[in-house]
Amino acid sequence: MINKLTSSALALALTLVIAFPVLAADTANVVVDLKGQKVVKGAGGKEKFESADKARPGDVIEYKAFYRNTGKKTAANVLATIPVPLGTDYIPGSAKPARTLASVDGTDYTPVPLKKKVSLPSGKVEIREVPYEEYRFIRWEVKALEPGKSASFSMRVRISTAAAQTEAPTKK
Repeated sequence: MINKLTSSALALALTLVIAFPVLAADTANVVVDLKGQKVVKGAGGKEKFESADKARPGDVIEYKAFYRNTGKKTAANVLATIPVPLGTDYIPGSAKPARTLASVDGTDYTPVPLKKKVSLPSGKVEIREVPYEEYRFIRWEVKALEPGKSASFSMRVRISTAAAQTEAPTKK
């Protein structure tokens, strides 16, 4: 049975990204196209892509975002952003290009790996890495996107098995 929570989260993420505003000073003519596909092993272990409509917990989804400048002016400081859907976990090292920023709240972005302060029972405060399952957004900074040019970005997530465990049981 397909996890309804996860399927809904994936559908919402696609909607969010498509509706997600392009962030920059002059990006009125930057168009974003996002595709999410399930990554599967084909013959000989070679990766192939299938529709993500029937993805299940444990499956890997690759999101590819294409940012294209359809205007006549250079778009400066474009912030290409892909949300990490609820019910999925960002797969570290899967982002391309590799140099990324990430956020747990969509407001504060810092280089990967994210770090946070943790107060210990002793009162001591330590800096620790944020678990990848807490990442909610991956971002790339594009200094300039020339007219007629495009840039592509991708990252992968794994559908969480924890999401499947929190789904309400069905009656038989």
